[in-house]
Amino acid sequence: MHKSGVVAVVGCPNVGKSTLVNVFLGQKIAIMSSKPQTTREAQRGILTSDNAQAIFIDTPGIHRPHHALDRNMLATARGVVQEADLALWIVDVSRKPGTDERRVAQFIQQTNESCKVFIAMNKCDLLQPQDVISHSTMYRTLCPKALWMLVSAKRGDNVEIIKNEIFDLLPVGPRYYDNNVITDKTVRELSGELLRESALHYLRHEIPHGIAVLIEEFIENEGDKIEIMATLVVESSRHKGIVIGKNGSMIKLIGIRARREIEKMLEQTVNLQTFVKVQEDWRNDNYQLKHMGY
Repeated sequence: MHKSGVVAVVGCPNVGKSTLVNVFLGQKIAIMSSKPQTTREAQRGILTSDNAQAIFIDTPGIHRPHHALDRNMLATARGVVQEADLALWIVDVSRKPGTDERRVAQFIQQTNESCKVFIAMNKCDLLQPQDVISHSTMYRTLCPKALWMLVSAKRGDNVEIIKNEIFDLLPVGPRYYDNNVITDKTVRELSGELLRESALHYLRHEIPHGIAVLIEEFIENEGDKIEIMATLVVESSRHKGIVIGKNGSMIKLIGIRARREIEKMLEQTVNLQTFVKVQEDWRNDNYQLKHMGY
């Protein structure tokens, strides 16, 4: 008997959703950052065992929308949960649930009442011993029918156990992807995400939320360097100046880090050229959002 199904990975921003998905898969397919709203699109990660296949869909962090981009992200998360066989709700158990966590619990249960829910209480390595019972009980109360487990994506605590629990909860179904497939993203798309991750790493305050990446060219020369030309889109001339930096220092740092990560992923030498352009208020421009793939 073979099992398969869609696992919607949901939660507030910055609780470790992408990190845990990467740990499950044993490979980095989702970018990671301490900045909220790092994940903007639903991204598939395929985990296959001898008798099961879980299709993880890492959704954007559920938050109150402020822009058209935010509304698109929320609609994306809703669509994924509606079609899911299991909702994997990832929380930061080192802190008590607040308004945002209650909003996520309601979101899951109202979006798909029949969906099974598993709460991965992440960051248990940061949880104080005296808070274990109180914090875990608070989260369980928000979604009483859910299964749950403490986990640390950073240390690997209970990761294998949760993977097996997820496989067990899936319905009987066929294998949708070949055994060696771990994501439906192209290397071109993943390269763009790694560049955005690099920008998030170095930039502060409001700029990361207003930055997007366009891969203008991706040329694979057989036996030679991969040529990538990319544009960082920002919302104002002031932001453009910050992203470029004095004498081009910031854009150079961003490019170097991104190139190293892309080369690590592709196991091939990369020539990355990065430019910056202004597209005012692009997060509220539906035409621009569509052009950028959101």
